[in-house]
Amino acid sequence: MKTFAESGLAPFLLEGLAEINIKIPTPIQQQAIPLQLAGYSVVGESQTGTGKTLAYLLPLLQEIHADASTTQALILAPTRELTVQIRHVLEALCRGTNIRFQIIMGGVDIKRQIEKLKQKPHIIIGSPGRIYDLIEKKKLKVHEVKRLVIDEADQMLESGAVREVEAVMQRTPRTRKLSVFSATISPMVEEWGSKWTEEELKVIKIQEKSRLPKLIEHYFIVTPEREKFETLRRLLQALQPERALIFVKKLHLVGDIANWLAAKEVAIAGIHSETKKAEREQAMNKIRKGELRYLVTTDLLARGLDIDDVTHVINFDLPFDADGYIHRAGRTGRAGKGGMAVTLLEPKEKFMAGKLAKQLHIEIQEQMLFRGELVPPKKPSSRPPFKKKPNIKTKKHTRRK
Repeated sequence: MKTFAESGLAPFLLEGLAEINIKIPTPIQQQAIPLQLAGYSVVGESQTGTGKTLAYLLPLLQEIHADASTTQALILAPTRELTVQIRHVLEALCRGTNIRFQIIMGGVDIKRQIEKLKQKPHIIIGSPGRIYDLIEKKKLKVHEVKRLVIDEADQMLESGAVREVEAVMQRTPRTRKLSVFSATISPMVEEWGSKWTEEELKVIKIQEKSRLPKLIEHYFIVTPEREKFETLRRLLQALQPERALIFVKKLHLVGDIANWLAAKEVAIAGIHSETKKAEREQAMNKIRKGELRYLVTTDLLARGLDIDDVTHVINFDLPFDADGYIHRAGRTGRAGKGGMAVTLLEPKEKFMAGKLAKQLHIEIQEQMLFRGELVPPKKPSSRPPFKKKPNIKTKKHTRRK
């Protein structure tokens, strides 16, 4: 399958792709779409920004019978932001059709969700916990689900949500197909997936030498911990990003950084897993519209954030591991566009730049801030150090008389 026209997709899907200006399938789409259309369960691994969402949505939509009044597909996602992004893609592809879909997430009035389920959505997107809750309350029937999708599977299964995922899966027909996608798929996820399918699970791994987009530039700056806030401010001033995401590991830093920079008249907002739904949506809408240039967030949301034209990713501190770096840095350099990832390291952490670079097969160059610019650090002079000549006192010679 070299083009979407060769894939056998329905005309409404080809029209939807044309409207959002997507013409050529990516490698993960080329391999995953035909297998799912042929009725296989798949596990798909491909780096961030390579079109995994379309890789499972297109064949899933092809299978939907719009004249039926049953739920035919479930999509499980780890974060609210990723769920909303999936809904945006569905809205673009299903425009002009009778295909119905609904988001079901925790933190939202369950009565409203139950009321909306009376519209008989064909596709449910959301969190496994709330979906299972509605199944148990007999408000959501999943006995006719044909395909179940797990997006960002490694995070979903390794973060403690595996029991909720399995509880949902147990309520679906054994004959339903499974689609598991992520930027990183561990052997554990592959083994787990094979237990939940009746036939052979097709594994697709699209891996170049580096698991990150080629057009991302990677840098690090060494700065003492006590100077990090000021270094971040100076970095933003030097780079002047059109749109930047700032990642931290600890929740309290989200508010600390956002408030400190906002007090210095920087257009910034912060969101994390405990931020209220309305505030999160407001911040996301503002940065998408360009009303905000910077957003501070946590690793938990790194995978769910799909914001167009992110020019810079700044790691205020190191991610937990190499996969965390992939998911953070992968928010920029998407869809063939360039980007930059800059990590702030304490002096004792400097060695981690080399370790990360080796693990990810990338080059992470050291930089420093000098007169409002990001520049390479000065190299020590190769000439021997200047030695001052000793002050030798000479005797005065007197002329003999």
